[in-house]
Amino acid sequence: MKRLGLLILIGSTMVMGVRLVWAAEPNTKDEPMTDEEVVVKTEGGTHRLMLPKDWPVEETPGLVRPAPIEIYLSMKFHQVKDAVTALDRRLDALEQRVTQLETDQKTAQKRLQQLEERVKQQEDANGHKTQER
Repeated sequence: MKRLGLLILIGSTMVMGVRLVWAAEPNTKDEPMTDEEVVVKTEGGTHRLMLPKDWPVEETPGLVRPAPIEIYLSMKFHQVKDAVTALDRRLDALEQRVTQLETDQKTAQKRLQQLEERVKQQEDANGHKTQER
């Protein structure tokens, strides 16, 4: 079972490698490019690479090729990490704001209770004065 999984993994890796090499061949047709494609122009002509737009491309003398998948995945994981870090900071700021709002609400409720008690005391005092007259 492990051997079958390994063979499938190796086979799919080879197919991906063949697809990437095939996609990196010079563009001889005048087909329109789609959003998923990257066009890399070199001195020797135009190469058509069927890659996501953000996939890095390595250029060496006489060779244009996609960067290894490890570099691309590393870049993607760093982007995700940065996004999660930004979300964590935003969440921390929101939690602090909620804590501050809860504290302000408790303070406002205490103040409201104090004012209601004063009003009640004043009404009671005014009510006693009215009854005495």
